[in-house]
Amino acid sequence: MATALRILDQDGPDALTFQRLGKELSASATAVYRHFASRDHIMVAVAEELDRLSLDGYEPHESWTESLRDLAIRAWNTALDHPAAAALCMGRVTRGVHELRAVDAVLEAFHRGGWRGRAAVLHYQAFSNFALAMASNNAWRLVNQRFGAEVNWVQEYQPANPATYPYAEAAKEHLRSLDMTDVFHRQMDILLAALQAEAAALPRD
Repeated sequence: MATALRILDQDGPDALTFQRLGKELSASATAVYRHFASRDHIMVAVAEELDRLSLDGYEPHESWTESLRDLAIRAWNTALDHPAAAALCMGRVTRGVHELRAVDAVLEAFHRGGWRGRAAVLHYQAFSNFALAMASNNAWRLVNQRFGAEVNWVQEYQPANPATYPYAEAAKEHLRSLDMTDVFHRQMDILLAALQAEAAALPRD
């Protein structure tokens, strides 16, 4: 998977083909087909590798909210390191051991927060979807910027009459210069504060 990641890192989402992977591995495309039945199977393996990288060295924190924050930051940073792979694969269901480790780690955090049964699973899925969506959306932004897609990711507006939109006009410099990592951390602050407030009202074992 290191070779597949390198191809994606260097040349973007469309570069990973059986022919290219075989060439990089000094093997034929047919040899690659013996390991992966389709490109989709390669994508699942890449997704599992992203999970492995994200969880490397992870240990639960004393605080369950800090465990959740750490897991989200790890996914975010992995997507920053490998944006093309994250844009394509982050959030894919792999059913692999590293995905299972991630599922278990998030469920452990919610268990320690006081959630049980179906409620714990709902919170796990909501949190995971939120964190992975933030990371993969930012990965798409980075990929589009690097590989020349004509997509404007900067919120910069030039209305004919700025007075019609006074709040956007007052905030235009901040909108234009937003750092998405700052946005990510603020989103996590908001989410974790809401979870802490909800947890405080839960019955305890």
